[in-house]
Amino acid sequence: MKKISLLLLAGLVVSLAAAEFRYQNPISSGLDPLGVRDCQVFRDGDRWYMTATAWPHWPRQEAWGIFNPGVVLYSSDNLTDWKFEKVILPAPPAGSGKWYQRRFWAPEIHRIDGKYYALFNASNPDAGYPGQHTGYAVSDNLFGPYRVVTDEKPLSNGNDFTLFKDDDGKVWAFWNRGREFGIGYAQIDLATGRLLTEPQSAIQPDRVDYAMNPDGTPTMEPGYDGRPVRKVAKYYGWDSIGIEGAYVIKRNGTYYLFYSSWTRGYEIGYATAPAVTGPWAKHPEPFYGEQSEQACRKNGLPYTGDPASPFNQVGHNEIFTGPDGRLWLSCHGILKDQPERPMLVIDPLEFESDGRLRKNAPSHTPQVIRLK
Repeated sequence: MKKISLLLLAGLVVSLAAAEFRYQNPISSGLDPLGVRDCQVFRDGDRWYMTATAWPHWPRQEAWGIFNPGVVLYSSDNLTDWKFEKVILPAPPAGSGKWYQRRFWAPEIHRIDGKYYALFNASNPDAGYPGQHTGYAVSDNLFGPYRVVTDEKPLSNGNDFTLFKDDDGKVWAFWNRGREFGIGYAQIDLATGRLLTEPQSAIQPDRVDYAMNPDGTPTMEPGYDGRPVRKVAKYYGWDSIGIEGAYVIKRNGTYYLFYSSWTRGYEIGYATAPAVTGPWAKHPEPFYGEQSEQACRKNGLPYTGDPASPFNQVGHNEIFTGPDGRLWLSCHGILKDQPERPMLVIDPLEFESDGRLRKNAPSHTPQVIRLK
């Protein structure tokens, strides 16, 4: 009887342990020790997978002449320990003439109607495509092989391309295309790589005023290499400098457009709409992320972050189904004492009863999530 009781007790302990999910940000086990940015975690079958901007990250690519290998794929059974699988879409070799030879930034993988779409943002100035442009490839299998649908020319100019399939079966592309346009959208035909509607602006950055010279030209300030590259500006809001990293979901009849801004460090905000075509209304404050005292000082904005946080940048999020069945976000976080090594950050989303997102600081202490 005593032996049976001990066995039952041991079974209870195992059961209780299995009913918990433990993690601590940032997560780096199995990931490239040089860092990963723009992390997109997604569930497929009984495992989690992740793609991200692989090292080297901007601006080292241009400075060193070394570029991303392409769209990378990691896998995990528990979200905390990752395994590098492969480069599912390798960058074409130099001299290939392909427009997408360099800068495979902010890739995503979407499963739509049984097919896998590997999204990427790339460039090739040597082929007449400077800056960033959007494209994608398709496969019947997550691990490939992938066929580049936009092989001859990019889908559009811009960056941070994402997809959203609505309840009526229509698929929409969202991407960032500069300050004036902001984050925009258009319906897309995935089979042909054509936009079916004229791109429309969904949301734009907050107000900014530029300093002008007596002759009416804008006053410029030097960039990281000393050349004048940016107008001298006064910023007013947390997302004044620019917005990027779009990701769209629908919940309880409301559409959510997530986005990030680097104005005060790196933070995540959102807009909502009654339809995928809008009108989109931005929530006034970010709900997640972290500020940098240096960035706030440089851009003339008050620092209201958490001095005790080990992060000074957390952003560019995507949404996935977590271990407890709730919606979670994945993004990258940069530690104050490791500014060159961004790593994976995950946390559950918290919604208020009216559908608003609850403001939440990125966790950095050990977390215990009770599972159902």
